[in-house]
Amino acid sequence: MVEYNSRMERRKAMQQQKNKNAQHGQKQSNPTKKNRKKTFKRVALICLLLFLFFILASMITVFAIIKNAPSLDPKMLKDPISSQIIDKNGKMATNVFNGNNRTYSDIDKIPKNVQNAFISTEDARFYQHFGIDPYRIGGAVVAQFKKGFGSEGASTITQQVVRNSFLTQKKQMTRKIQEAYLAIKLEQKYTKKQILEMYLNKIYLGAGATYGVSNASKLYFGKNIQDVTLPQAAMLAAMTRNPGYYDPLRQPEHAKQRRDLVLDLMVQHHAISKEEAEKAKKVSIKEMTKGHTKVKQNKTKYSAYVDYLYKELVEDKKVISANDFYNGGLKIYTSLDPAIQSRVEEVLDNENNFPGVKHNFQAGISIVDTKTGSIQAIGGARNYVKGNFNYATSASNNIGSTAKPIIDYGPAIEYMNWATNHTVDDTAAEAHYSGGQSFGNWNGTFEGPMTMRRALARSRNVPAVQTLKILKDQVGDAKIKQFTKKLGIPLDTIYETYGIGAFGASPLQLAGAYATFGNNGKYNQPYAAIKIEYPDGQIQDLDHVQHVAMHDYTAYMITDMLKDVVTSGTGTAANLPGVPLAAKTGTQNVPKEIVDKYNLSSYEQRNGAISSWFVGYTTKYTASIWTGYGHSNDKNAGHVLMGAEQHYNQYIFKYIMSGFMQGSQDFKRPNSVIDIGNGELAVRGTQAEVRKETKEDKDKIVDSPTGLNAQYNAASKVVSIQWNYDNDATFIVTQDGGPSTSTSNKQVTVQNVTPGQTYTFTVTAKTKDGTSKPASVSIKIPQDATTNPNENQNNQDNNGNTNSNNNGNNGNNGNNQNNNNNNNNNENTGNNSKNNQNSNNNSNENTNNTNDSNTSANNDKPTSGNEDANQTQNQNDKKKEPNKQEKVQKDNNQ
Repeated sequence: MVEYNSRMERRKAMQQQKNKNAQHGQKQSNPTKKNRKKTFKRVALICLLLFLFFILASMITVFAIIKNAPSLDPKMLKDPISSQIIDKNGKMATNVFNGNNRTYSDIDKIPKNVQNAFISTEDARFYQHFGIDPYRIGGAVVAQFKKGFGSEGASTITQQVVRNSFLTQKKQMTRKIQEAYLAIKLEQKYTKKQILEMYLNKIYLGAGATYGVSNASKLYFGKNIQDVTLPQAAMLAAMTRNPGYYDPLRQPEHAKQRRDLVLDLMVQHHAISKEEAEKAKKVSIKEMTKGHTKVKQNKTKYSAYVDYLYKELVEDKKVISANDFYNGGLKIYTSLDPAIQSRVEEVLDNENNFPGVKHNFQAGISIVDTKTGSIQAIGGARNYVKGNFNYATSASNNIGSTAKPIIDYGPAIEYMNWATNHTVDDTAAEAHYSGGQSFGNWNGTFEGPMTMRRALARSRNVPAVQTLKILKDQVGDAKIKQFTKKLGIPLDTIYETYGIGAFGASPLQLAGAYATFGNNGKYNQPYAAIKIEYPDGQIQDLDHVQHVAMHDYTAYMITDMLKDVVTSGTGTAANLPGVPLAAKTGTQNVPKEIVDKYNLSSYEQRNGAISSWFVGYTTKYTASIWTGYGHSNDKNAGHVLMGAEQHYNQYIFKYIMSGFMQGSQDFKRPNSVIDIGNGELAVRGTQAEVRKETKEDKDKIVDSPTGLNAQYNAASKVVSIQWNYDNDATFIVTQDGGPSTSTSNKQVTVQNVTPGQTYTFTVTAKTKDGTSKPASVSIKIPQDATTNPNENQNNQDNNGNTNSNNNGNNGNNGNNQNNNNNNNNNENTGNNSKNNQNSNNNSNENTNNTNDSNTSANNDKPTSGNEDANQTQNQNDKKKEPNKQEKVQKDNNQ
C-alpha cells in the first residue's frame, strides 16, 4: 500500500490517476448514481405491476357490472316502467303512471322534420356510431376541463333508450357501464329505424306524465304528430333538455330561445336550409300553440299524495329526475296511511258534506304523525285529479289566528316565561298599531284585562297584537323570526299585523308547526318518502330536517291552553269527546280589493271570510285544514265564506279524525312546568303570576250566557228562548229594550208575538261575583203558519261560543261518524251537516274588524286573519239588508 507524506502528495496522486483513466476511456465509478438507477427500476416495475393490477381489477369489476345488467326485454323497450308507491305497511299503494293518454306511433308516421330535429339536437352522429360514440365521449372529456364537470353530455339516442327503459337517471359509474354495454347490444339486435322509433315514443316531454311525440303534439298543439309544422317539430325537440323550463304553454320566452337554437342546429347538420330556419323562427309561441288542448287526466288512486311525492323528491330535494319518478321503475317507500288517505278523499268528494256551497268551494288537508312528522295523508282539493292545484301544499292564503301560538304566545312563553294566567289587555287603548292604524276584535267590543289563556281560547285580536308589540320591544325581531323559522315558517320581517296572521303558510307547514307543540317542542319537517329502491336493487335512504324548536315547557303550556279552544272556545264544533285534543281556529277577513273586484255588499265584507282554518292535534296525529273558494270567473262562483261555511273545516276534521284519534294518550306535563292553581301553569323557577282579582275585575270577566237560541212555534204561536250557563245565576231577560224578566231557569217563552215583526231578546247573568255582559238574539216571526216553524236568525252571542243545540248536533255527528267507521266508512254525512245549518249564524270565528283593520302598520301589508264569531247584527243592519241575511240562511239550509 502506497503511503503519502502529505495531503498535497495524496491529491497529486489522485489527479494523475484520473488523467490515466481519461486516456484509456474509463469512467470513474459513482456508487450514488448506481443506487438511483436501481431505485428507479424498482419504482417503474412496481408502477407497471400496479397498473396491470388496476387494469385487471377494472376488467373484473366491469365484467361483474355487465353481468348484473338487465336483459333487453322487448316489452320494456316499448312501454314505460311505472314507479310504484309503497305505503307505510310495506304494501303497494298505487302506480305513479297508469299509462293513460299514451299513443304509440310508427316511425313512418312521424315526419322527417321531427326525426331530424331530435337527431340534430340529441345525437347528430346517430346513423354513424355503434351505440356509443367515441367522438362525443372525447369531446365531452375535453369539455369537462374547459367548461366544468357536466357541461356536455356524451349519451347517444341509443343510450337514452336503454336508460329510459331499464336503468335510472343516477349519475354513477355502474349505470354508465351498464348503459354503454346495453346500448351496443341494442344496436346489434335492432335497426337504427327501430331504435329511433322507441326513442320518439318513450321520451319524456313534461306536463306531469307526457311521453312520446304523439302525446306531446296533441297536448301542446292540438294536432296529430303527422301534421306538425317545422317550428312545432323543433319545439318538441327543444323540450328534451328540461321539459318544465322549456314548456311552451308556461314558459313561452324560454321555449322560444330553445326552439330557435334547435332550428340553428338543424341548419348546422344540414337537415334544413337557413331560409327555412329563419322563416320558422318568425312563428310566435302563441301562434304555434293556439290549438293546444288539456289532456284529460283520469282520477287515479291517491293522486294528491302522489303529486306531493313528486314535489318532494323531484322539485324540493332533487334526489331523482321527473323521468325517474314517472318512468324509472322505482319503488318509493312512503309514510302513506291508506286508511286515512281513503277517508280524506271520501269526505272531500262527498258533496252532501258541504250543503249550500258554490261549485268552487275548496279544501286542503294535511295530516302528519305528531311524533315523527311523517305525512299520513294529503287532501289536495275536492275531487282532486292528477295535476290539480294542491291546496294542501299551497302557501297562498293568510293563516289568520292560527298564527297566534306561533308568533305571539309561543315566543312570549319561550323568551319571557309568561305564565298561562299572565294578564293581557283587551281594551280600546291597545286597539291600534304603532303606526296609528286602528283595528278591533271580531265583534267590535273589548273585554278588558284577561289572562293569556282566555285571550287565546277566545281568539281575541287586541291581546295578540299587544303581545307581539311587547315581544318586538323586549326580545327583538331576530328572536321572533328564529322561533317561527324553527317551526318551519320562515319570515323575512315581523310586522305587527303578523300578530293576527297577515302572512301565508300552507296546511302542511301548519301541520308541522303544530305537531311540534304536541311533540314536546321537537320539530320534524313533514316528509312523505322514506327510501327509494332502484331497479338494480340499490337502496337510497332519505332524511328530513329535525331539531329542537323550543323548550318543552313552551310546547306543553301552549298545548294546555289550546285544549280550551275545543272545550269552551272557538273550536267546539270539532271537539272529540274523550280525546285529549288541542286545536286552533283562524279566518282571513275580506280585503277591500276582493270587495271591489266582485262587488260584494257591506254585509258580506263584515261577516264573510276569504279563508277559514282549523288545526287540531293529539299525541298521535296532527291535522291541518284550510277551506275557502277557489279562483273562478264564473258568475255563479263563490268568493267569500258565509255563515256555517266558515265552520265546515271543523266538521271535516271531525268526520275524518274521530275514528283515528281515539285512544290517543294525554300530553305529559314536563318537570319544567308547575301548576300554580286554578288550572294555570308556569315555568318552574320563575315568579309565577297569580291574578289577584278585585270585585270590579270580576264584573268584567264573569262569563256571559252562551248558546243563546230563539225559536218560533207556529202551532202555539210562542217564541222559546234558551241559553247555557255553567254556574248558578239569576238571568235578566229583556225584550227590545223594554221591561225585564228575572228567572233562575235557562229558558223563557214569549207569547203574543206579531207575524212579520223582528224581536231582539237580551239575557244577562248575575252571580255572586258580578254581572255578565249581555248576550242577544234576534228572530223574525213568519207571516203565516205555513212558514217553516224553525226559521230564525240565531245570531251568535257576544262570547263567540257555538250554540248549544249546534254542539249537540255536532256531538251526534261524531257518534254517527264513529259508528259508521265500523261499516266500511260508508255513510251519508249530509243530513248531519244539514242538522247543523240551523246554527248558520252561530259562527265561532269571523273577520268583523273595523274598516281600518285592512291596513297594516307599514302601509304595505294587509291586516288579516281576524278570528271571531258572527257579530249580532243591530237593527240598522237588518233594515238595510234583511233580504241578504235571509238568503244566506236559506242557502246554508239547502
